[in-house]
Amino acid sequence: MARLIFDYPFIGREYRLEKETTMIGRAPENDLSIPDYSMFRKMTLLEQRTYLSSLKNVSRIHARITVRGGQYFVEDIGTNGLGSNYGTFVNEIRLEVKKPYPISDNDHLRFGPIETVFMAE
Repeated sequence: MARLIFDYPFIGREYRLEKETTMIGRAPENDLSIPDYSMFRKMTLLEQRTYLSSLKNVSRIHARITVRGGQYFVEDIGTNGLGSNYGTFVNEIRLEVKKPYPISDNDHLRFGPIETVFMAE
């Protein structure tokens, strides 16, 4: 099963992509919220403030990952469907808004300033 690997204290180390569509963003209603509010609340206020400015650069609804026929795609959508302000990137290439981009094992994804690695299996 595909997964995203993170290295931040405010989100779990690994997120498994178990659904056909995974919504990603700052709003807690997303499948993958950045930050994971249950972890973020456990941090001290000083720690929270340290990360707050970068977390503001993740849109409430930032991106979506879908799987079709075993191939995974990431798409920058933004809160209003007009694209995120700080972009979605694959291997440092900024994605066009609402255009699904295929991702492969070990691709580096970035949602605004938040980086992760896509692992196909």
